[in-house]
Amino acid sequence: MNNRESRRYEMFGRVTAFGKVNSSDFAAGGEAAKHFAELGRVAADLAKAGAGQQSSGVTAKAVLLDALRLDLQNISRTARAIAQDTPGFDDKFGAPASFVQSALLVAARGYLAELQKPAVVARFDGHELPADFVPQLIEDVAAIGDAREEQEVNREAGVASTATVGQLIAAGMAEVNYLDAIMHNKYTRVPERLRTWQSASHIERAAQREKKVSEDVSAMRAVISTGTTPS
Repeated sequence: MNNRESRRYEMFGRVTAFGKVNSSDFAAGGEAAKHFAELGRVAADLAKAGAGQQSSGVTAKAVLLDALRLDLQNISRTARAIAQDTPGFDDKFGAPASFVQSALLVAARGYLAELQKPAVVARFDGHELPADFVPQLIEDVAAIGDAREEQEVNREAGVASTATVGQLIAAGMAEVNYLDAIMHNKYTRVPERLRTWQSASHIERAAQREKKVSEDVSAMRAVISTGTTPS
């Protein structure tokens, strides 16, 4: 949720709490009780939808990319050592152009094309790489593809959750508007209770942006220095 939505979500919580504390003031099954209950449901759904906006695939993919990077570095380093006795052996195992995902995957696929040759794989024997380093490399590449798909699913779910948040905010505000009318009727002659309601249903204003403050200060300095009002 963005700041605007978060402030409304917090207000929904305060209003729901007000309804629970003052439940004895309202008839069971009446309009006020109905709207308080509906607002509580909206707030609960909003919390779930807000959590759905967070992507969960980024960290996992970063870990997988780091593992692939280390695997490629180990294979490339070993190939360079072997090339001291077999010049040119390391030509197909050059270091990735960079450590971004696309470059790592291009390098890994190039390595795997060579490692399909039994004679090439045999040259790595005795250099303390894991016995299954080729299957591991294949699994690393496949896992990154799976993580990319998962992240895309999470991104699409996040977009859907964002739309849901907007709908729930609108529904919650409608419930608060119903309740505001009821509270003013109910507490017209109970000013202290009405003030409590107004405090609970108040939406905090966003803090003034630093850029706007800076612009205002600059404008005031211009007035002071020139004695004229900026247009």
